Amino acid sequence: MSIVLKENEWAEQMIKCRSLGKKPSETLRRVCRYYIDNGCVEKELLPRLEVFLIRCDPMVSLPKWHNTLVNIIKASQKFKAVDIDSIKIYNAELDVIESLDSAPKRRLAFSLLCLAKYWNIVRNVDDGWVNSKTNEIMAMANISASLVRQGAMFRSLRDEGLIQFSKKVDNTNVKVDFINETGDIAIEIDDFRNLGYQYAMYYGGPYMKCQNCGIVTRIKNPKNNRGQKYCPDCAVKVHIRQTIESTMRRRK
Repeated sequence: MSIVLKENEWAEQMIKCRSLGKKPSETLRRVCRYYIDNGCVEKELLPRLEVFLIRCDPMVSLPKWHNTLVNIIKASQKFKAVDIDSIKIYNAELDVIESLDSAPKRRLAFSLLCLAKYWNIVRNVDDGWVNSKTNEIMAMANISASLVRQGAMFRSLRDEGLIQFSKKVDNTNVKVDFINETGDIAIEIDDFRNLGYQYAMYYGGPYMKCQNCGIVTRIKNPKNNRGQKYCPDCAVKVHIRQTIESTMRRRK
C-alpha cells in the first residue's frame, strides 16, 4: 500500500481533481474514510463513492464496482485516517546508516527506518516492525535490483545488526533495530515518494524537489543544471499549460 501521511487532505485533493490515481481501490478507501470523518453516515457512503467514481470516469460500470465498494466501506470503517505531520530522523540514526558500505544499502536502511517509524505511529506501538511489501520498499528506496540482490541486501543489514526477520516462514516483515530518537533531528520526512532520492539529496546528491508536485527527482543534467524546477512529468504538464496560456493571450 502506498504511504500517505495526511490521508484526508490527500483524499480531498483527489476529489477536487476527480482522480482515482494509480491505485483506484486505495484511493476509494481513503475517499470513503474522508467522507466518514466529515460526517457521512453509513447509508450515504455508497452513493457518495458512486458519484465520485462517475466524476472520475463517466464510462464506469457501477454494477461491476458494487461489491468492491461495499467491501471498501466495511474496511474503511475499521481504521482511522492517517494524520502525521512528519517522520523525524535523527543524526544518531544517520550515523549508523552512513557506516554501511554501499549506497543502495544506505538507501534501503534509510527507507526501512522511515517505514518503521511510520508503522509505529499508525499501529500505536513501538516495536519497529515494517509491514510493507518488499517491492514497495525497493520502489520507495529507488533501488532497481534482482530478487537475489534484494535478498542479499536484506541479509547484509541483518548481519550488521540493523534489522531482524520474522520467525514465521511465510512472513516477509522485518524489524528495524537501530531506531534512536536522541540528540538532534537531521531530516523531517513528509513525503514517502522516492525516499532513496531524499536521502541522497540530504548528502548533496544531484536531486531536487519538484516545485509543482513536491516529489524529489534526479536532476536531468547535473553538470549543466540551469535551475531545474520540475520533475519530468510536471515539466510536460507545465509546458502544455504555458503554451495554452500563451496562445490564449495572443488571441486576446
